[in-house]
Amino acid sequence: PPVEQENVEAVHYTALNPKSITMGQLFGCFDPVSHEWTDGIVANTFRRMATDTSRDRHWVVFDGPVDTLWIESMNSVMDDNKILTLINGERISMPEPVSLLFEVEDLAVASPATVSRCGMVYFDTKDLGWQPYVDSWLQKREDKSGAELLRKFFDKHAQRLLDFVRGKCSELVPTSTLNRITSLCNLLDALLTEAHGVTRAEGEDHYRRIVERWFLFCCVWSLCGGVDEAGRRKVDEFLREVEGQFPTKDSVYEYYVDGKTGEWVHWEQELRADWRYSPDLPFYKIQVPTVDTVRYDFLLYNLILARKPTLMVGPVGTGKTSVVTSVLARLDPSVFSLLAINMSSKTSSNNVQDIIESKVEKRTKGVFVPVGGKKMVTFLDDLNMPA
Repeated sequence: PPVEQENVEAVHYTALNPKSITMGQLFGCFDPVSHEWTDGIVANTFRRMATDTSRDRHWVVFDGPVDTLWIESMNSVMDDNKILTLINGERISMPEPVSLLFEVEDLAVASPATVSRCGMVYFDTKDLGWQPYVDSWLQKREDKSGAELLRKFFDKHAQRLLDFVRGKCSELVPTSTLNRITSLCNLLDALLTEAHGVTRAEGEDHYRRIVERWFLFCCVWSLCGGVDEAGRRKVDEFLREVEGQFPTKDSVYEYYVDGKTGEWVHWEQELRADWRYSPDLPFYKIQVPTVDTVRYDFLLYNLILARKPTLMVGPVGTGKTSVVTSVLARLDPSVFSLLAINMSSKTSSNNVQDIIESKVEKRTKGVFVPVGGKKMVTFLDDLNMPA
């Protein structure tokens, strides 16, 4: 989209992840049967910019890991000729107002030819920090006085918890600092609502107390949510040292905030004492409620209602699929449509795209919506993320 301001030339940018698609989809390819040529994304983008008669600035942003396949094909564009040569013999010249920008994590597999043709700017995660993201998130909140209160809690708790988890704990899936802060903001968006008791109806003191307790709860399940069992014990000891408001029984992971009273409540109180399984259910479908299923159910359900994408990780056979399935079964079918995709080592990105496209309808060019005007929740089961 163009970015325009007074007395400033218009700027257009196109972003793509070259690692997520095949070389044929990126640059174009011949059909192996009909031998017809099909343009790729880069070819289309360059051709569109080459035919633009205005003097607007254009940026093509390659946002993804450097791969020896696609980056070497770009070398002819990045030298003095500035010409993209396709395998069908077509040559597209890159106009003067067009520039390339590569946003990558490292240059481990980049050749000297690639490195010598690009200007390098290194960003350290410590330089920018997580504060700009939080500032931006707080500015978007409608309750400005509540945003200032949250800012104080971020200053008070966030950095010391991040430092503790980074230095003393290990995670099942390593996450970056900004990723944990993003998770914290998503949880706060989902839980700081009137439905969870966050209201000024009972006075400013009650409001401040319940907001701080929900903030601590969200910190436990975002900044400290991905640590292993030994890490949870360390987090429990650390939080009790710096915050004395948690009950003494069990760990801080065993409590949530009661929206009605604003007090800490043990997850065990959510378990029904008179629970009985249904005799009509087959044995493999019987799920006995435990503290773990209840709290993960609570977190997933509220994040889905807040429309926040969620990743649930854990060892094999710990009941992840059954927990997610039970959460999806609670959603209102008149509002949400469900799509489950069972993945395996043979599943490709094209397979996933085809499955999702089969469940949506085309509204306008490039816009697809779920059938019936509902919100679609897609459950990717057995998603494998290589370390």
